[in-house]
Amino acid sequence: MKFRAILLSLACSLGAGEGAAGLLNDVGVELTHDDNITRAELERDIKRESALTVSASAGPRFQLTDHDSVALTASLAATAHRRYDGLDNASAGLALTWRRKIGLGPYVPQLGLGVSATRLDYRDALRDGWLYAAEAEASKRLSERLTVRAIYRSERRRADDTPDRVVSFVPADVFDLRSHSLGINGEFAWDPRYVFSAGYTVHRGDIVSTTQRNWPVFLASRAIARDPVFGDDTFAYTMRAVTQALNLGVSRVIGRQASLSLGYEYRDSRADGGIDYRSNVVRAIYLYGF
Repeated sequence: MKFRAILLSLACSLGAGEGAAGLLNDVGVELTHDDNITRAELERDIKRESALTVSASAGPRFQLTDHDSVALTASLAATAHRRYDGLDNASAGLALTWRRKIGLGPYVPQLGLGVSATRLDYRDALRDGWLYAAEAEASKRLSERLTVRAIYRSERRRADDTPDRVVSFVPADVFDLRSHSLGINGEFAWDPRYVFSAGYTVHRGDIVSTTQRNWPVFLASRAIARDPVFGDDTFAYTMRAVTQALNLGVSRVIGRQASLSLGYEYRDSRADGGIDYRSNVVRAIYLYGF
């Protein structure tokens, strides 16, 4: 995959170059374990997986007025999976964000609007494509230690190609997806070194589940395609669903510019036709800011 090789080389050169501090906003390393990466309901179809992601972001921020700022951010990321290498991927994105502070002082509300486009390149070409997103955020610092925020996000994913149909009358565009989510979270600074966080998100829209042949899932799906990443007789099904997610985390500041975070996410997804799945995701993130 030439595209991913270029991204990996670029990420390494940015991280190792003498001018990295002047180019980058931050670099990060994330280790993730997902106990249901296939988003499956039956035990026979549930696959567990771990992955390592290296990322970097860079870009200028412009202070337009005392209350308004605009940021243009470019990002690179590369992910390697432990067992299912078809999920290995690289991405390159560009985001434009506007923020407004309503008033003066540390406790006034802040608003933010952002749009982004991200190129997705996988070892498994079925998943290649583009991800477009729009986001609105409102946040407020309630005290010296407590901050709360609400976030609305809309996503549209477009795949490069549509595979052959498994069933003649069912579409195969399994990775052409639309979704919306609304979340609220809070951060509590226990002391200058430790920050605890908790959040709740409701996600409505398309999900992709990969299983063996499954008649109830078939009836609930709007698109079906073969998905050999998880085996020769597995299929990806796209369904409408409502997913609730609970997030908990703790972050420790390391020195003046770095942090180490541990996080846990519980997902409960209910799809059309009475199909549902649950998953648990654990992650550790090291982030260094410039």
